[in-house]
Amino acid sequence: MNQLFIILTVLTLGSWLFARRRWYAPSVLMTGVWWIALGAYVLIDHELHPLKPTTIEAFSVWITCFTLATWCAQSFYLKPLLKDIAPSTPVRDIYYYFTLATLPVMIWAVVMIVMHAGGNPFSALRDANIRENDQGIRTTGFFVVFWVVSYIMELRVLSKSNKWRVIVLFLINLFYVIISLGKMNMMILFLSTAIILTEKEVIKLKHIIIAIPVLLGLMLALQFARGSLRSTDKMDQFAALYLCTSVANFDTNLQPQSAEQPAENTFRIYYAIKSKLDGGETKVIDPILKFKLVQIAHTWYGSNTYTALYPFYKDFGMPGVWIFSIILGLLFGIIFKLGEDGSICALVLYAILAGCIPMQILGDTFFSVISQNIQYLIAVLIPFVMSKYKLFEKREQTANG
Repeated sequence: MNQLFIILTVLTLGSWLFARRRWYAPSVLMTGVWWIALGAYVLIDHELHPLKPTTIEAFSVWITCFTLATWCAQSFYLKPLLKDIAPSTPVRDIYYYFTLATLPVMIWAVVMIVMHAGGNPFSALRDANIRENDQGIRTTGFFVVFWVVSYIMELRVLSKSNKWRVIVLFLINLFYVIISLGKMNMMILFLSTAIILTEKEVIKLKHIIIAIPVLLGLMLALQFARGSLRSTDKMDQFAALYLCTSVANFDTNLQPQSAEQPAENTFRIYYAIKSKLDGGETKVIDPILKFKLVQIAHTWYGSNTYTALYPFYKDFGMPGVWIFSIILGLLFGIIFKLGEDGSICALVLYAILAGCIPMQILGDTFFSVISQNIQYLIAVLIPFVMSKYKLFEKREQTANG
């Protein structure tokens, strides 16, 4: 464990310097969140056991390869294809009014779910965000992607002319965070906002540090609303449950290369498509993983988070940890580099996807929802491609903000 902390310390300092003290760089987010998780595992009083050598090795490989891959990506000279191109104004308008038009659909869905909820309405809303309920209703729709993209895009080109539009879009996205009760949705909204405002020099690192306890408090409120925590639970129990149990579950409940079908966890989307085509004959992994009982402060809890290493380790063993940490590191490093070099399009995309990095303590939120991430990519590209080729535009538009 000491060796892992030494590696983490070196990589953290190197990342901070290499990223020129940009806290939202992928390597800084990566090393920072693992400091929090592993530090909590050591410092918080819990009944969880010390980590096995194989687990420490897996974490060391994951953190090191991801971080070094981002450094390599940020060292390349990359010519942004959409450098200094602002999003198309007509497409921005379309996204905004589409958001307003689809909001009543979501409100109707929420009302119907709450009306038919047999128990905790917040728990029913959470379940409907993951799968259809008994009435065939979900609170996840393709249009939510446009809500997010519209907000971040407008925030990046924030001016006096669109400030009220930004406020309206923020409130709509906050509404979705509340009714979905999803920590990932909350992370996307607040982290992307912080990244864009930092890049625009509206806020500084000290503001981010102050905001972290607020974000943790909101996540705690979500857990209470969903019934995952009791009113008698203390903050250290909450921290142990959502920082330490993922590490412990990976350590004790996961065998390498134990998938029943080839790459069924990493490439779940392939099996989901195949299942649709063959009428459900193909088995698809449930996105909600199995709960395991863990003891914290003499109290038993159910936990179903296993860190982002879960799909790669279970499907491919340690080689999967090596390969996919490098793939993800290069991917996030390249997008960040493009945004840093003047591509507003890449910056908007990075701000949205960056939430996958801190959320990796709980699980993989990149490959597990790859279809949604592809939708984000397409929704982000459209207004910038339209602007570059002057589609819907009468005159050349340059970047602002």
